[in-house]
Amino acid sequence: MIATTKPAVGYIRMSTDRQENSPDRQRREIKALADREGYRITKWYEDHGLTGTESANRPEFQSLLRDAERGRFEAILLHEQSRFSREDIFDVMAHWRLLREAGVEIVTCQRGRLRFDDLGGIITAIIDQHGAREESIKLAGRVVSGQRTRALQGKRIGGTVFGYDRQLYDDSGEPVQRISFRQKFRKPATWRSELVPSDEHAAVEAVQWMFEAIQSGESIGYVVRGLNERDLRTAADKAFTFNSVIGMLRNPAYAGILRVGKYSRAKFCRLDDEGLIFVDDAHEAIIDPDLFHAVQAILDRRKSKHRRAASGKYLLSGLVRCGHCENRMHGVERKSRGKSPQLFYQCCNAPLAPGYDADCPHPAARVDRLEAFVIKTMREFLLSTKAAERIKATINRTKTKRSKQVSSDERKLAALRQKIERGSENLALAEREDFAAISKLLNQWREEESAIIERIENANKHLEPLPEAIDVIQQYGALVERLHNADRVKLAHAISLTVASITIESRTAQTGDIEHPELVGTLQLHESLAIKPIIIPDAAIGRRKIWREIADLIRQSKQPLHLKEICQHISTTDASHAAYHIRRAEAAGLIKKIGHQGGWVKT
Repeated sequence: MIATTKPAVGYIRMSTDRQENSPDRQRREIKALADREGYRITKWYEDHGLTGTESANRPEFQSLLRDAERGRFEAILLHEQSRFSREDIFDVMAHWRLLREAGVEIVTCQRGRLRFDDLGGIITAIIDQHGAREESIKLAGRVVSGQRTRALQGKRIGGTVFGYDRQLYDDSGEPVQRISFRQKFRKPATWRSELVPSDEHAAVEAVQWMFEAIQSGESIGYVVRGLNERDLRTAADKAFTFNSVIGMLRNPAYAGILRVGKYSRAKFCRLDDEGLIFVDDAHEAIIDPDLFHAVQAILDRRKSKHRRAASGKYLLSGLVRCGHCENRMHGVERKSRGKSPQLFYQCCNAPLAPGYDADCPHPAARVDRLEAFVIKTMREFLLSTKAAERIKATINRTKTKRSKQVSSDERKLAALRQKIERGSENLALAEREDFAAISKLLNQWREEESAIIERIENANKHLEPLPEAIDVIQQYGALVERLHNADRVKLAHAISLTVASITIESRTAQTGDIEHPELVGTLQLHESLAIKPIIIPDAAIGRRKIWREIADLIRQSKQPLHLKEICQHISTTDASHAAYHIRRAEAAGLIKKIGHQGGWVKT
């Protein structure tokens, strides 16, 4: 029997956990189809809880396409055509073409084999695909309409809020359980939830304090430090940051106001298409509504005074870190009276902020020098023939290794989602005494699901062959100041594809009798380049040390140099300023004076 059957795979997709067209039903009908048509199912691909309108977000579907290209089967068996995809006709045609070129058939339980070798078959497939697409659009409209109706009735749609627990009610309106904002829990679809002030009184008091602090004129940084000083953690069990505090201060839920549609991400129909929905007195407020609106006005006034740096202004944004406290270094602009503004990458670690280190010297590296060094280094290492060959070989090895890991994780994810589906069904039918145990187990599975999804999403993050980065760098040249603003945006993207990290540290150095601070850095290129960390010298990132420049000038000169010549070198007409730096170079033992007017020479 096996010798006369064709190797095929089954593909199962379900958009939500509530569909009648369940995986078990799809699997039964696909098996019956295989028996009737003479196929041997060698593997199952399953995407649970994933929409068919976005094929790029379906890991099992992507794995199926890759295996089809490798010639591992001859047919894909489906319950119906919409299980394969609900994408636009022109998008799904790319998948059909790939499968046709790979010699893979698409066979459905409802329509049989999709035929792309005659005009009638093509038209039929296109009509069915259009119908599947239109059904998704109509379904999205019905779902959003239902959500809008629920929202206008004051029924909550959304996740956790710091300082609020969720009181769950079953189908009959009876209270079932109170879920802490620190606990992950996905309620059954027919249940509803209501926000209630948390039993964690410290969290409720912290929310009240933060709004009062802003009203009294305190800064966001003050609030961040205060929350972390209280040893509080966010609902995601992380330290508070500027962005997390802003999100809380902007959340009307604390004033008892239900806001729906703010974070709508639907593709066809969104809750905010007709504007955001606000429902007053939807639940018990933690702060007075008047206080909430007063704080919003304060934040709006402050926001208008601060502007973000233009894109591309800091090429290395997000890559530079402090070697002492390991915090990110931010681009800052320093202004001096009568001088042009100077840009630096500065460690801005503040007391009581996450990762604060009291011993950190807060190093600052000059933007122009550091960026010029990085670009020069990238050109030297990436544009050679040997480097290009090494990059290609390393990436191929890494791709092979990580593709195996992705396949393993995809299998684990499919199995785990089946367990979560069964667990959700058991939870809805469970006795009250079993509720907590099943809920805890589901939370563990969902955390494991999130970890696997993150691994899959990040698996290919560092596998780009970097041709874009190399082409852009080669096109631009070495001088940063010659780049136009639009070019800097592209160059920043190229650098982010090539540079893994830059670490800057401050240390004390000694020259002769003079102790002076200097910076040292480490440039780590992408791991796929197989290049060891590169040391960045102080001269490439530190501030200008005029006394050392004077010493180098004098030591390289064959003739003694006088004060007038040194003034010209450092571009000053102030002789006392030049004399100060000359004395420092003398104290360091680098130069000496010949007689009263004989000038200076090297020691």
